[in-house]
Amino acid sequence: MYKLKKRDNVIIATVLMVIVVFVCTLVDIYLGIGTLIGGVAVFFGWPALKELHAPLEGEKEWNASFLDTAVLKENFQIPQNLPIPYAVLDIRGHILMYNEKFEAVFSNIEDAKPSVEKLLRNSGDGEITLLKVGDKYYEGALNHCDVVEENGAVGTVLTMTMIDATQKNELVKQLEDQQPVLGMIFLDNYEEVVDNLDESRWPILSALIDRKLNQLAQDVDGVIRKLEKDRYLFLLKKGSLTQLKEKKFDILNEIREISVGDHIPVTISMGIGIGGNSLDEAMQNAKAAIDLALGRGGDQVLIKEGENYLFYGGKAGEMGRNARIRARVKADALWELMGESSGILVMGHRNGDLDSMGSCMGICAIARAMDKRCHVVMDDVGVGIRRLWENIKAGGNYQNLTIKTPDALKMMDEKTLVIIVDTHRKTMVESPQVLEAAKRIVLFDHHRKSTDAIDQAVLVYHEAYASSTSELITEMIQHIGKKVKLTSIEADALLAGITVDTKNFCVKTGAITFEAAGFLRRNGADSIRVRLLFQNDMDAYKAKASAVKDAELYLGNIAISVCPANVENSTLTAAQAADDLMNVTGVKASFVCCKVGDTVYISARSFGEINVQRIMEKLGGGGHLTVSGGQLQGSTLDEAKEKIRCAIEEYLKEEA
Repeated sequence: MYKLKKRDNVIIATVLMVIVVFVCTLVDIYLGIGTLIGGVAVFFGWPALKELHAPLEGEKEWNASFLDTAVLKENFQIPQNLPIPYAVLDIRGHILMYNEKFEAVFSNIEDAKPSVEKLLRNSGDGEITLLKVGDKYYEGALNHCDVVEENGAVGTVLTMTMIDATQKNELVKQLEDQQPVLGMIFLDNYEEVVDNLDESRWPILSALIDRKLNQLAQDVDGVIRKLEKDRYLFLLKKGSLTQLKEKKFDILNEIREISVGDHIPVTISMGIGIGGNSLDEAMQNAKAAIDLALGRGGDQVLIKEGENYLFYGGKAGEMGRNARIRARVKADALWELMGESSGILVMGHRNGDLDSMGSCMGICAIARAMDKRCHVVMDDVGVGIRRLWENIKAGGNYQNLTIKTPDALKMMDEKTLVIIVDTHRKTMVESPQVLEAAKRIVLFDHHRKSTDAIDQAVLVYHEAYASSTSELITEMIQHIGKKVKLTSIEADALLAGITVDTKNFCVKTGAITFEAAGFLRRNGADSIRVRLLFQNDMDAYKAKASAVKDAELYLGNIAISVCPANVENSTLTAAQAADDLMNVTGVKASFVCCKVGDTVYISARSFGEINVQRIMEKLGGGGHLTVSGGQLQGSTLDEAKEKIRCAIEEYLKEEA
């Protein structure tokens, strides 16, 4: 604390008091004596009164009196030989005085304003903030300082100190750049490629791939080793990773362009783990990253550091695989797990659709073949499955099919098997409480994998190449064989699930999809009954037409529209409108919003040139390359449209 003395004020006050006492004495002797006693009492009692009313310890008087700048400069001098830059500011941040070191840093005092503003955003209690001035770095801090005058007046100033941290910052960056980074590289479709390639060309293909990957490692001063015919281990420094990021991992394109004749393009997936100074943590992060990359369909790079992910690539669609052996193995494992369980609970995602409900019906059919008790956890019947649900109730054999969350929790025990279908995200399941209470979980899904995936499942069948979860369940029913007898309603539900997710067999439809549909047709599914599940009433049809008519073209080729909310199933209508907008010439992607309650639902579609999944992930949603969706809580429709535009712009910048 610095004390500024003002003896002149004391002298003036004493003279005035003498004059007043003298005048009062001339008027009346007793008045003069009383004035003298009062003046002496005030003179000697004022400091005690000031102490009595002083602020409590710990309190800050931010509204303290402002100091006279001229008086401050006259009575307070900064030692000019301080070894660090130092300045005194008023509480508004205006620089009052500074030393030579400070002037050496800021030859023009106006240049100090950005640094002062950055420090003012902090508490002002000495918190250290890194400042960059030119090519140098400084650790700067602001402190409040009370200045007390001799007459008791208190003023507040700020003291600013700066310590050169350039060398320290460089050393920290060098240490960070030297951190080990582990990468795992998989050839997504090696088996399919060699199956379609002449055997004599296999060594040539392998040599070309090895050459590209070795060149990649050489360019970044890293090391790469081949573990198996389609797997590699990649080791590099964190600083070198920046070079790959700047090039947006163009190794993906280079591998895809390898040509040794007519063959399926080779694609790779890369998972990179950053683990500080721990190689074990880096390896665990790399494994998590490669699993997520493969779960999202491959042909991409994922970088994992802590809980954060960075995505690169993912422009190609999911690679189809010959999964018959895999499906048989999963079917056998599911049969065994269901046989050991005391009861089975199956649930899909919130606001269930036909794929979700169809998958649940398929699981119920398998459970019935085993004489196992099975219930579908469903708190509310979604509008999208209402017609199917009415058909199920009319069948008469499904009276106790569904169960609400409280009842499901009561019936659960250590051996209860909980089967999740058509979602893999913890936040999207119908009942998070049931998921949290479950000890044994099985997961079936076909969506590209997200970062918040359920990770405690004992059995996972997650294939991003599949058209729908109903297709995966139908595959397993086929492998189980004649033990499972589908009713016509169950077959209709499974076929409806495939139909809705393939957009009438136009999107993501492979040979296995048609085989699954043929199997269901042979087991009682009727395409006419399925088609009736998709019928709209006149209001919904008008709403869809209105959404198409009022669509705006953003950036010339991206359609954004809003579906009216005055229809019963506005989410389904919005999805259909998004599909119809893709029939407009020149439209590369479509986004249609609808609001239900406090939630805005978004349906996104494309033909693959624009990856709508990555755009929706920026808004908390997900899905596939060409079909995706998302939900925005507490947003208006206008705000949702603006967020979509921002997400599109961010995506296009990443792709540039």
